[in-house]
Amino acid sequence: MNLLFIFTDQQQRYALGCMGNSNVDTPNLDRLADNGVLFRRCYSNDPICGPFRGSLLTGQYTSHCGVINNGMPLPLGTTTFAEAFGAAGYQTSWVGKWHLGGNGNGPIDRELQGGFQNFIGYQCYNGFYKDVCFYDREGKEHRYDGHRTDVTTDLAIEQLEELARDNRQFMLMMSYQSPHYPEQPAPEFAAQYQGRKIIRRKNCQEIDPFTPTFSPKSPRPVEGDSDFQRYGNNLDEYIRLYNAMCTQIDSNVGRLLKTLERLGIADETMIVFTSDHGDMQGSHGLKNKCLPHEESAGIPLIIHVPGQPGGRVSDGLVSGIDLMPTCLELAGIDPVVGVDGQSIAPYLRGETETTCETVFSERGNWCMIVRDGWKLAAERQDDGLAPMLMTHLDEDPYELQNRSEDPSVAEWRKELLSQLTSWDTEVRNVQ
Repeated sequence: MNLLFIFTDQQQRYALGCMGNSNVDTPNLDRLADNGVLFRRCYSNDPICGPFRGSLLTGQYTSHCGVINNGMPLPLGTTTFAEAFGAAGYQTSWVGKWHLGGNGNGPIDRELQGGFQNFIGYQCYNGFYKDVCFYDREGKEHRYDGHRTDVTTDLAIEQLEELARDNRQFMLMMSYQSPHYPEQPAPEFAAQYQGRKIIRRKNCQEIDPFTPTFSPKSPRPVEGDSDFQRYGNNLDEYIRLYNAMCTQIDSNVGRLLKTLERLGIADETMIVFTSDHGDMQGSHGLKNKCLPHEESAGIPLIIHVPGQPGGRVSDGLVSGIDLMPTCLELAGIDPVVGVDGQSIAPYLRGETETTCETVFSERGNWCMIVRDGWKLAAERQDDGLAPMLMTHLDEDPYELQNRSEDPSVAEWRKELLSQLTSWDTEVRNVQ
């Protein structure tokens, strides 16, 4: 069984039509969900770019693998996603944003490439038309004309064609920069959303959604930035352009699916679609990521496995660290020692109705547990964890009621805090 693993950057779990969002059009991903499994409660274990990649590629929490900030490399001596597949005889390829071991628009040293046999990517560059550079396994620069999202797909299709010719099983992972700010969709996708009415989430408040970038460095003052001129102080326009980028991603996923069909390998290729973290978009008056709220820590997840039960929607818990052990089991590869994640392959095969009982996430000074419909996030302090957010997601999906001091749920808070404290102590001492 081949693996095509696709993930985006800063795409919240609600930015899919199949999640009931009338603001965004994602017909290809909706069809993929119809033929596979849509997980409506998947979480990033660390909702920021580089650390998510560290946890995804090792199957470990970031406090365990040590990739706690952007630009930090994967730990040496830890078996990666690619190495596990490679040791089983798979061809392994990476295409797209890397953001591990460096920042900016530059190459990735070979020893930092996570064990991928084929590699073409870049560290991190927040621009979609200028300086569209990718660097191969040897560090040679390749420049392209076109939108970065489309170029990423072009390169992935080239890889698929080469991999299929070799007639060996493969795993291809590709990482889109989109829809991460700045919001720069291709004109035909921007036009699709021009003037479109936006229905905001119930917890949304008015904010300025513009965020300057550092690679490339945004002009100062920001009023001179062309991106600010398009959507600065205009949340609806930001969401329109963001959704246009999601539709552009969807169109490119459609290209990938057609390529699998053309190459005659669609029926032997499992597909995973997810993202590294979400985007607040004004929910609770906040923007961007790094937060325990659903719009930030929640990520999309669609898994399609040929020959396995499809057309299912799950509210069972799952998180980024679970994807490596899941894909390994589905491919018939032995599990990797030291992985923190849990395989949900039995659920995908229709052998059980359960996924994961508990999900944990963290970022800097906070950590979080989700269990039995409850979410508890707590601030890390010198004398222990202090609850900062508590909500029942079934009863309060928009997290409008913070029950972190509610005496009526004191027993639940105590139990969740005890479990979260044990996890936090263990994972931060495991290295």
